[in-house]
Amino acid sequence: MNAAVLHAAREAPRAEAFPDPTPHEGEVIARVLAAGLHQLVRIHASNTHYSSHGHYPMVPGVDGVAELPDGRVAYVSWPRAPYGTFAERVAVMPYRAIELPAGLSPVVAAAIVNPASSGWLSLRLRARMQAGERVLVLGATGTSGKLAVQIARALGAGRVIAAGRNPAVLAALGADATLRVDAPDFAAQLAAELAGGLDIVLDYLWGAPAETTLAAILAARTALIGRRVRYVNIGQSAGDHIHLSPHALRSLDLELSGSGLGSVTPAEMAAEVPALLAQAARGAISIDHAVVPLAEIEAAWQRPGDGRRIVVVP
Repeated sequence: MNAAVLHAAREAPRAEAFPDPTPHEGEVIARVLAAGLHQLVRIHASNTHYSSHGHYPMVPGVDGVAELPDGRVAYVSWPRAPYGTFAERVAVMPYRAIELPAGLSPVVAAAIVNPASSGWLSLRLRARMQAGERVLVLGATGTSGKLAVQIARALGAGRVIAAGRNPAVLAALGADATLRVDAPDFAAQLAAELAGGLDIVLDYLWGAPAETTLAAILAARTALIGRRVRYVNIGQSAGDHIHLSPHALRSLDLELSGSGLGSVTPAEMAAEVPALLAQAARGAISIDHAVVPLAEIEAAWQRPGDGRRIVVVP
């Protein structure tokens, strides 16, 4: 079959022939329709992620959309090494395949599940968001952050506050309030928002923005009496470490947690994907994407990001 083949961790994959997968017990061979090229794909392939297997040559791609032998079109994930979804065919366990809802294209589904999952799982499973709650998204101008703003709105947030660096993207998000994390008065802007209360923080940044936000939450503790503030870390693009005063943990009801592959079980993830796909099918969440043929994977792998999610199609 044709596939994107990676021969070493530091290289870019090339489109070439690769042996067809042979199904193990319980598996079926599915025809791949689309697969998203996202950060997890890259770090998994580079053998730097805790889910990496280090087998080369390999076919990258940790998830995608495929047509099963019975004709169903489904979201599939984590194929058996060394096979991935950047190929014409992949072996899957049918019971793990999640059928797409009517009206949702395979390309959109392949583009959206991975980046949307971080915000969706954080709000649904880690923060246990309730309708009407106030949500702050730190890092709202990245792909996942933009989706988190949409998801918070789709799940019934009472007020969505988007914080990021790109003013044009912030303006287009449709959030109730927007804050520049690199503005000199970021702390003051936060203080004004926190006067009205806060329930959830989704943090894609960590580093200095997280320090400023946690300090602002501590300073606003009087306004937050009676609220359980759930702070969920998802990423660390602004730094690996923060300084946190222990007063923040003793003087208000503050819950610190993280959301990722290690804190949410595969079963929990699988149970949430259908509802996420349903929101995408009805247009409540959307993503900018660009379709790239499998034959052009080497160039696409090395292409600088332009804000659109690359979707590879065989």
